[in-house]
Amino acid sequence: MQIFISWSGEAARRCAEVLRGWLPYMNQAITPFVSSQDIVKGERGLAKIADELQACSFGVVCVTRENQYAPWINFESGALSRSLGESSLIPFPVDMQVKDLSSGPLTQFQATDSSNKDDVWAMVEAINGQCEPQVGTERLRTVFDRFWDDLAVPLSSIRDATATADVPQREVSDILDELVKLVREQHVRIGSLEKVIGNAGVTNTTSHYTINEPKEVRITGETDDQAGRTTQRNLARRVGVMVQEIIGRSHVESAGISGGANVKFTCTEEGVVRAHAASDKLASLATDYRVGITIRGPEGVEGVSYPAF
Repeated sequence: MQIFISWSGEAARRCAEVLRGWLPYMNQAITPFVSSQDIVKGERGLAKIADELQACSFGVVCVTRENQYAPWINFESGALSRSLGESSLIPFPVDMQVKDLSSGPLTQFQATDSSNKDDVWAMVEAINGQCEPQVGTERLRTVFDRFWDDLAVPLSSIRDATATADVPQREVSDILDELVKLVREQHVRIGSLEKVIGNAGVTNTTSHYTINEPKEVRITGETDDQAGRTTQRNLARRVGVMVQEIIGRSHVESAGISGGANVKFTCTEEGVVRAHAASDKLASLATDYRVGITIRGPEGVEGVSYPAF
């Protein structure tokens, strides 16, 4: 699995290079990319980075007090979030606490405290969960404990080197304002999700997807044709849930089922961008379930469609 490690500035570069050498110990399927190490002389740097951003399956952003406002770090974070989704992008504060992240775009993601062993372990578990093959939890924990100092000691050295810099302290009022903003955003997301589920008639809200066939529920007295249509609609509902997970439920404005085996979505512009980025997954869902998927965006934005077979 390819992991893009983003950095800007000397301290973040050193952190990224430490992670690059350390993460493959956790699972040999991990292939980290760090621009300072993985772009050879003569290569077109920006083109290489763009290719890696599209090819990676997970992103880690090394954040420092110095770079959290840097345009480059926010550009890479935005590109990663559009292609990966929020669950696969992790800010990794180096010389600051998670609570001290600014009110910029990085605050919308679940950050990992680089000085907290349990927090880093949770990140490693998340990365391993997306690897193929995965390492068993007990073995992974043994390896993690054995190699923890190989990560913790260099990171401590990096923090010591930046300790002389003035640490900007955030005002309590700023923190409270940010908390209120985040709560309001979550309230809006939950309201949108309830609306989408209600419109689609979807009752299954599982957060993962599988190609196992749903259990068929046959109504007493149904003819074979009626039972077939019921099964198709059940499949369409399940696909509806999976598509929402892929696109991001906050980006789905409305959803519905037509013709028994076709799911249709109206999405925000960002939702359509995510749909294009996940075209392989959506095409696979349409093929596996034999359900049509249509995703429309605002006027002027080209959608995607995968017809039923």
